[in-house]
Amino acid sequence: MSVLAVLVAVVLLPVAPASAHDVVTGTNPEDGQSLDAVPEAIEVSFSNAPLSMGSEILIKDAAGTNWAEGGVEIDGNMAVQPVNPEAPAGEYTVTWRVVSSDSHPIDGSFSFTATDGAGASSSPNPEQAGAGSSQPAQPVAEPAAPEQPQAETQQAAADEADTGVPLSFVIVLALLVIALGLVVVAVVARRRRLESDEA
Repeated sequence: MSVLAVLVAVVLLPVAPASAHDVVTGTNPEDGQSLDAVPEAIEVSFSNAPLSMGSEILIKDAAGTNWAEGGVEIDGNMAVQPVNPEAPAGEYTVTWRVVSSDSHPIDGSFSFTATDGAGASSSPNPEQAGAGSSQPAQPVAEPAAPEQPQAETQQAAADEADTGVPLSFVIVLALLVIALGLVVVAVVARRRRLESDEA
């Protein structure tokens, strides 16, 4: 029985440290923030440096158009996504997905509002650049209060990611279970052999 107890302890002990995953420490812009213009890049900071493979950040306006330009750039503990310089004014929803330093995918979202476009015009058509106030930008929403649930969604996504178990741990657990089974079989066989000899 002591052998079984030791094997069970070895199997269960690694569970606690395996659940510590990276979490978001901040975003730029912040969730619900109102800006004078669309930023040149979106930044999401983490507690540890995320992996570049599999990272994705979408920057969608109210119509669902993605204004992200190029791929995600990893700068230390920060994931940076450049924004198309023609991005218009309006409300944006940023949806991010990265692979944390412990190889687990984590994701979340937040939003911001810009009262002016990223470039000289609010439309990809350069002829509208000199229109000035006669060509108003797209209507700007002010979602300061309604956007609060986004932060809760982001935190819930991070908490949900904390329940995962690395693949390497699953493999080790499987090997330990097999080893435990072999030990049990060996103990039972030896006990039956002794009983047979005594008989």
